Amino acid sequence: MFERFTDEARAVVVEAQAECRRRHDRAIGPEHLLLGLWCADSAAVRALEHLGLHADELRDELPRTLSDAEALRVLGIDIDEVRRRVEAAFGPGALDSGTAGGATRRGGRIPFTPEAKRALELSLRAALELGHRSIGPEHVLLGIVQTGDAGVADVLDRHGLGPDDVHRAVLDELADAA
Repeated sequence: MFERFTDEARAVVVEAQAECRRRHDRAIGPEHLLLGLWCADSAAVRALEHLGLHADELRDELPRTLSDAEALRVLGIDIDEVRRRVEAAFGPGALDSGTAGGATRRGGRIPFTPEAKRALELSLRAALELGHRSIGPEHVLLGIVQTGDAGVADVLDRHGLGPDDVHRAVLDELADAA
């Protein structure tokens, strides 16, 4: 499927990975793909900005995935104390997993969440429905909003928007560009 992605759509995926790393999240989700759209000028970005959505604001509004240490802290578990006790019993480095900050797996690649995979699959469907041979950022955006991802849906809802509003805005931008 990635062979159908335009250079701009591929850049969106690369930027989503970078956004995931910056946020110290464990997997690339629809929210990272959404933020990745701003890496290039496209109909997707113009549509979002026409709707009043901007990357800096969205970055603050979109949910973050807690790291393991943060999740344990929420539950009242002091990970540093756990590490100290484990290392006292089993030796230094007993809990080391070999991953950099817990954000990467399998040779440095960050996995996609099922929702992000679904968004990318839906981007192909969006391109085909519009009669386009390749997948651009606008199709990725349409795929993202079609997943029904709760985090993205909540942000849209807070701005008084829904998937249909985004779809119409993208179609308007594509028509203006034609």
